[in-house]
Amino acid sequence: MTSTRRTVLLRSSWATVNIGDVAHSPGVVRAFQRFAPEVEVILWPVRLEERERSMLRHTFPGLRVVDGTLGGDGPSTPELAAAIDGADVLMHGSGADAFQSTEIDWWREHVGRPYGYFGVTVDPLCPPTMATLPELTQMVDLLPPSYLKDDVKDRFDSADFVYCRETLTLATLRGQKITGPDLAFGPDGTFAFDHTDAVAAARLLEEFGLQPGRFACFVPRLRYAPYAKIYGTEPTREQMRRDAINRATVTHDLAVLAAAIETWVRVSGLPAVVVPEMSYAVELAHEQLPSLLSPQTLGQVQILDRYWPLEEATGVYAVSSLVVSMECHSPIMAARHAIPTIYLRQPTETTKSQMFADLGAPDLVVELDHRAAATVVAAVTDIATDPAPAVARSRRVAANADDRLRAAVQACVAGRPIGLPAPVETGDA
Repeated sequence: MTSTRRTVLLRSSWATVNIGDVAHSPGVVRAFQRFAPEVEVILWPVRLEERERSMLRHTFPGLRVVDGTLGGDGPSTPELAAAIDGADVLMHGSGADAFQSTEIDWWREHVGRPYGYFGVTVDPLCPPTMATLPELTQMVDLLPPSYLKDDVKDRFDSADFVYCRETLTLATLRGQKITGPDLAFGPDGTFAFDHTDAVAAARLLEEFGLQPGRFACFVPRLRYAPYAKIYGTEPTREQMRRDAINRATVTHDLAVLAAAIETWVRVSGLPAVVVPEMSYAVELAHEQLPSLLSPQTLGQVQILDRYWPLEEATGVYAVSSLVVSMECHSPIMAARHAIPTIYLRQPTETTKSQMFADLGAPDLVVELDHRAAATVVAAVTDIATDPAPAVARSRRVAANADDRLRAAVQACVAGRPIGLPAPVETGDA
């Protein structure tokens, strides 16, 4: 093991039914290409379909992707065994939690080389808890230091680095007395993903009769992703509970998105297109949104009838006027391309929503509370009337994310703590 790490084994690619999840891996790879081009990143995916593999081959022709699992007998494939043997560091990629306990434990026992976490959320409160971000902040502060399980704390404490994708995760781990790793705020890898499929985007615009820079995108969501329905499995009791919450709140929540669509069409005079971040949102949009829109507005709205690829989505976002999303990653993709964006945060969302405030844009987030419709109407009106401040906000978010990602990549490669810049001061609690 040299003092400078030349090969990073990236354990990532958690799911393909969410283009936000799909973006994590290529985002981290792109961050290393930009900020440490001398380092080889080997992707070890959990789940990749051919569509995503094709995108990776096209975007990163030289990227090594190794498949396989770890069990009692070690790596299940020769390619994984070779990748583990040659890697200087194991990196857990960006995601909603520290998923890979089996892999981390095996690495610690059998390899013994450094490992760490790059842009992860550790939310001790959600999804069971419904709360606003200020409420989650207070709850995190009130958790006792013994809250996390001992094995979870041990994995974090033994890591070389833990870069949290928002400061509420950072506060959680500090409150749990995690002191071993280089512990800091380091953003979601999706912020670095800048690849677009301009050809596919142009086809979609032609299909819908849209002009670049003269339409807005709107992304619907349920409070909980219906994974049992997505994967065709028998629902658990917890999934039944979540489904009941979804059914009770879907009209209320989508009415706020509908208010944003109505406002955009009325104020700008331009069309809207409803698009999915998750696969189930195609059916959701077609079944629920038309009845929430006036006939006049509905005539100016297109609803995409398929689950689109990540690079087509970023291609369309990059030539839109505005992206209003109930999902967290579409605003990241929009900000990457300096497109005005608004994130409608549902009360079941995790602490990951804090990332926008951490990057200097707390006003990008609209909580879906009793004031949400009025707030989003005002925000969309402002952007439709004068988009320049929202463009500047997106540029600021992307630039601040780049600063953090650069520091995190360099710290990982150097194999020693490098002082990450302080979280952006916003003046907001």
